[in-house]
Amino acid sequence: MVLSLLKSMVTSSRSSATAEAEQTQKGQGAPRVFDFHGGIHPPEHKALSNRAPLVAAPLPREVVLPLSQHIGAPAQPLVEIGQRVKTGELIARAQGMISAPVHASITGVVTAIEPRQIPHVSGLEDQCIVIEREGEIDEWARLEAWRDWRQQEAQDLIQRLQDAGVVGQGGAGFPSAVKARVRERHAIDTLILNAAECEPYITADDLTMRTHPEALIEGLEILASLIGPECILIGIEDNKPEAVIALEQAIRARRADKRLPPLDSRLEVVVVPTKYPSGGEKQLIKLLTDREVPSRGLPADVGVVVHNPGTVRAVQRAVCFGEPMISRVVTLTGEALQHPHNVEARLGTSIADLLRLAAPAPTGIARLVMGGPMMGFTLESDALPIIKTTNCLLASSPESLPTPAVEQPCIRCGMCEQACPAELLPQQLYWFSKAREFDKAELYNLADCIECGACSYVCPSQIPLVQYYRFAKGEIRSAQHEARKSERARHRFEFKQARMAREEAEKEAKRQQRAQAAQKSAAARADASAAADTTSASATAATATTAAAAVQPAPATDIKAFKTARAAANIALKKAEKALKTAQDSGEGDISALEASVAEAKTRLAKAEADLKAASEASESAAPAATSTSSTGAAAPADNLKALKTARAAANIAVKKAEKALKTAQDSGEGDISALETSVTEAKARLAKAEGDLKAATDATDSAQGAAQGADKGPVASAAAGSAQTTDTGAAGSSANAAAPAAAAPSADIKALKTARAAANIAVKKAEKALARASESGEGDIEDLQTLLATAQENLRAAEVRLNSAQAGNTEAAPAAKGAGELIPEAPKPAAGSIGRGSMASNVTLSQAEIEASRAENLAKRHKQVSIAVKAAEAAHRKAEAALSEADDENRQRLATKVDRTRRNLEHARESLAEVQALVDAQ
Repeated sequence: MVLSLLKSMVTSSRSSATAEAEQTQKGQGAPRVFDFHGGIHPPEHKALSNRAPLVAAPLPREVVLPLSQHIGAPAQPLVEIGQRVKTGELIARAQGMISAPVHASITGVVTAIEPRQIPHVSGLEDQCIVIEREGEIDEWARLEAWRDWRQQEAQDLIQRLQDAGVVGQGGAGFPSAVKARVRERHAIDTLILNAAECEPYITADDLTMRTHPEALIEGLEILASLIGPECILIGIEDNKPEAVIALEQAIRARRADKRLPPLDSRLEVVVVPTKYPSGGEKQLIKLLTDREVPSRGLPADVGVVVHNPGTVRAVQRAVCFGEPMISRVVTLTGEALQHPHNVEARLGTSIADLLRLAAPAPTGIARLVMGGPMMGFTLESDALPIIKTTNCLLASSPESLPTPAVEQPCIRCGMCEQACPAELLPQQLYWFSKAREFDKAELYNLADCIECGACSYVCPSQIPLVQYYRFAKGEIRSAQHEARKSERARHRFEFKQARMAREEAEKEAKRQQRAQAAQKSAAARADASAAADTTSASATAATATTAAAAVQPAPATDIKAFKTARAAANIALKKAEKALKTAQDSGEGDISALEASVAEAKTRLAKAEADLKAASEASESAAPAATSTSSTGAAAPADNLKALKTARAAANIAVKKAEKALKTAQDSGEGDISALETSVTEAKARLAKAEGDLKAATDATDSAQGAAQGADKGPVASAAAGSAQTTDTGAAGSSANAAAPAAAAPSADIKALKTARAAANIAVKKAEKALARASESGEGDIEDLQTLLATAQENLRAAEVRLNSAQAGNTEAAPAAKGAGELIPEAPKPAAGSIGRGSMASNVTLSQAEIEASRAENLAKRHKQVSIAVKAAEAAHRKAEAALSEADDENRQRLATKVDRTRRNLEHARESLAEVQALVDAQ
């Protein structure tokens, strides 16, 4: 019998709604009304509070203003304890695009800025500003009033909405200034005033329309001037006849006023059948326009913007009178109140003070609910403030809202599916949520659930379905947050890899330049020795040819760069395959385009692997030649002092880490102290060895340079130079032609390096555009995009270093080749010592200086960034420790976890600073 009754209730609700819609459409000229799936007809109970007029609540003695009364980032306090503020004065500014400021709702003194419990379903605390009223005078700090607002620019009006802190009063409190800019990204043709107010008991919008219809019409005109719609529709249920009459009279009076511009003729009042939840945003759009908002989409996606009557009135007050949003209309209702009615109360007023205005019954309040019985939540205390989204306080008796019955097993009746207005499958979502199969719940569009409670209302097994859905949504949000953190960590790793690749490229460029300088010096000495041998011109030419062939090195190959390119191609392939798999699982997206992207990524990976293989083979073939050159007695490059300095810095860091680990273990009494002491000893030994190697290499380099300078200036070189002048022309020509290959430096692939730099530059520009779009729209992860931009900039700098190095090498090789090709026997040749220290060596030194300057600049920037990060981490750790020391037992575990997390962040930041400092010292 219960099942039959429920099915008949849902069926009758549909049939009655359809019949009422048809009767509405019969009227000549009346706008057409459509229907949406599902819906129910719970008892309304609106007569409890809509018979009394709207009154203003007395000024409270104290207000508690939470900094997060809206969706998005909380506001930042601007006042201090003891500061006197006026009504309407800004006390907290918005942080970010999706945020709203907070204004003082009374004149008084700030007595506290501290965490207090807020009216939220979580029951947790949040930062609040407490103001105690001073005297009986209500001093205002209004903004400039714009009675002739049509003379103002659109951007000025939007900024006024932002400065006044206007947010939506019918839902989650979305900032109205952001909605006013929606036409910058969407084509809007319809503006809807959501006056349905379908939930039982609530009559705040009804009394607002009946009391202030002219303000609502003017507020709609202001919003229409910003959005530019083709039509304006006021959707209102047929159970509010007084509000319908008041609005129609206000529209007629406005059209008859010749002093103002003509009212838009497309403004219409559309009466819809009473059915819950016709006040849902998507459901009202379906009723009035027959458009369906796509899954996970917004009304703007179908060209519609929806506002609440309270929001529209707040817009009119902010623009025309310069009043920030400091009050709102609240319904005080329920069977436990003797005089239920609607009041306009200042934000921050205590709920207990407002309930006393409605005279609670002597039997007391059995259950206090913020919102309506369908979508509201129970408050555990009345010592809480009202906020910008508080529309109703429902004080119920035990009979009106009884204790929920015990949950019974699901009997698979399908009543929930018939009642669901979002056309979901509540039964399947219930099974998936209960089994914690959240991925399947997402595939069944759990995100589209508006939590209206219609499914729970009709469930004969008394299953609290909405609570299951809320739990699943919370777990999904937590998993997504962890995934974003993991993605940021991956980006940081890629950034580090790119930085290491850039530094390795800089080192390789310096090694190549040092090798080129050594090769030129050896070639010059070989040329001088060949010219000094006057006894046999042919033997001299042969010897010079052999020496040139011996000292000519194989072209160096940047194996590290090719490995980095292969790794980047491999990452791109994995991303493309992941995007394709996601699209195939969800059935959304362009599958063919994603498959083409995967194929293209595979091609790039194959090319990168082929390039790496060819480079490795070239490097291996060049190794025997280098060995042969070394065996013939050619000059070897100088010791790599930079590598030894880096090794010493790494050893120094290892010593500091080992000492820190030992100190931590000694302080805490945990860990193997002896093993840690051994680690410290070994690290110090490695550091001493690294310092000894560096000192020996430095001494050897200084000795070699002194010997080379003495050899260049000795009598042997002078005699060789003098005898070279008397050498036969043919012999001299043979010697010069033989020495030409030795003096020529290996040319780099300038075109490929330019292409790589251009690609890196394009990547930087794309990352900058993506970050700019995310900053303007408020969508996307800003931190991820900032990391991507930094990685792209590091890649660009590495590409520029490689290109500059190759161009410097080509610039030096060109004069050498030219000098070797031109033969002027009559001109005397310079001394051997001057050949090795001429203009080409000066060019090499200049290129090294440029690279060193670029590296020093990058290290300085990195050092500054890491230093700032360390200071921020220290401040966060101190704040967490202070909060833990003052916490009670309930919050102690949570705060201890936070302290541990901030400590790890601080240690990581300090280690990064030590590494950067070591690199700066090594430089």
